[in-house]
Amino acid sequence: MFIDELFSDDFYKKLALNYARHDAYCFGQFFWTHAYYPHENLELWRPISDPSEPTKTIAREFQIVSSAPDKFSRSLPLGAPPLKTNEEFLVIRAKVRPVVLIFPEIPISLNTEKEQRKVVRKRCLVAQVFSLKDTNTRQPKFSQEFVDRVRRLEYPQFMFLPEKSGLLEVDSLLRLDECQSVFTKHLQPYQWALNNDLQDLLRGQLQALFNGDSQNTYGDYREMILNS
Repeated sequence: MFIDELFSDDFYKKLALNYARHDAYCFGQFFWTHAYYPHENLELWRPISDPSEPTKTIAREFQIVSSAPDKFSRSLPLGAPPLKTNEEFLVIRAKVRPVVLIFPEIPISLNTEKEQRKVVRKRCLVAQVFSLKDTNTRQPKFSQEFVDRVRRLEYPQFMFLPEKSGLLEVDSLLRLDECQSVFTKHLQPYQWALNNDLQDLLRGQLQALFNGDSQNTYGDYREMILNS
């Protein structure tokens, strides 16, 4: 038995028509957004010296630098584009992909506008979704053995997501070890979410990851499937 066989056509649920309103975003809802690739090798965008700009605080051209003795501790700030001496422009890649909402934005009301700007970030936490097959050729990217182990809930950091017309073109993998903070306004909402039982399962997986406790819905489903 696998988790997708257990729920079959009830893996996802369609949300109410207000699904696109920010205040209606919910745990387990699907979105599209641009997500960055975490970089193993740190590379910086450093300004190229411009003889016509003697103050060295305005940059028009940049180059990639893989090592710099003064990284995050430069002697001069940039005025345009703005960059403090303890900041750097990083070279990263990004891709638009599906994500699942883990932690929605929580509105906070504060006394002053200054305090509001410092505290309220208007961000949320999402987990990235990766395809298990090539969307064009439908060739698998991973061994069937690995995919089946995910389907049996052997990894708390992974959740198998079966393909769904209008949502996921191919079977996919939700990675809880690939969570990112994003601005809420950058989310493009789907009218789909994990169904209520799968949301409980996902909460159990997060609990297992955070404190090692699998005495919850995740542990119950995992034991049932492994013993079936």
